[in-house]
Amino acid sequence: MFDTHAHYNDEQFDNDKLEMIQRSHDEGVEYILIPSDSVTSSIESLSLSQKIDYVYSAVGVHPHEASGCNDNTIIALKDFSTSDKVVAIGEIGLDYHYDLSPREVQRKWFRQQIELALEVKLPIIVHDRDAHEDTMNIIKESQAKEVGGV
Repeated sequence: MFDTHAHYNDEQFDNDKLEMIQRSHDEGVEYILIPSDSVTSSIESLSLSQKIDYVYSAVGVHPHEASGCNDNTIIALKDFSTSDKVVAIGEIGLDYHYDLSPREVQRKWFRQQIELALEVKLPIIVHDRDAHEDTMNIIKESQAKEVGGV
């Protein structure tokens, strides 16, 4: 089994994340992928993946956190993506349900992160909530199919 979306970098797991990861593995989860929602969580997921051989990470900024993005964010994500433990860019996308970041800002940084994925040749992990048409249009216009994803 492969857990492709385990947010063990979330603060709710701060007290027992290593134990939870080990328990998952002991119960038959052979590989774990930890997606990220910010630069900080990207650092955490990469750190965890470097400590545990069956854990991998995805680096990226979730649409809720898009307002905090800038050009340095993309530079940092690109730097992280050089690790062989980083296997995707994500969790990226659009969330029009909560609108925690303005929609135009979400769209801008979704596009920027897809461009990064194309540059570093990594698949994307897409978050789409109540934004189906814009999500699909951005994926289509960006040629994201070249790298694939979920």
